[in-house]
Amino acid sequence: MINQKFLKSLLVLVSILFLSLPAMGQRDLSGVDIVANHVAGSFYYLQGAGGNIGLSIGEDGVVMIDDQFAPLTDKILEAIRELNDGEIRFVINTHVHPDHTGGNENLGNMGILILARDEVRVRLSASQP
Repeated sequence: MINQKFLKSLLVLVSILFLSLPAMGQRDLSGVDIVANHVAGSFYYLQGAGGNIGLSIGEDGVVMIDDQFAPLTDKILEAIRELNDGEIRFVINTHVHPDHTGGNENLGNMGILILARDEVRVRLSASQP
């Protein structure tokens, strides 16, 4: 028969492992630099973590394609300001992965219009596990 001390120890171990899972899934983005690269004319892309961000910079503002992870929003905005101080007018999400949509909440709270396929809106609107 399994003794009580063993069962308690096993329960504590499983609890610790279970509670530490969210921390393991989080990525430290503090050391990520956002680097701007000129493509041609008024087109640029930003490299950071995950997918690149496309930029079209014109006299009437900036259009972003994707917005990477939420913790990088300030660094991304700083990189864009170094290229142009115009207003970001739109963000276009290519798909729902967090390295393409992670900054949506931050940018949406700034009043920036976010365009995406309906599937992206539905998935991001649902509560996440």
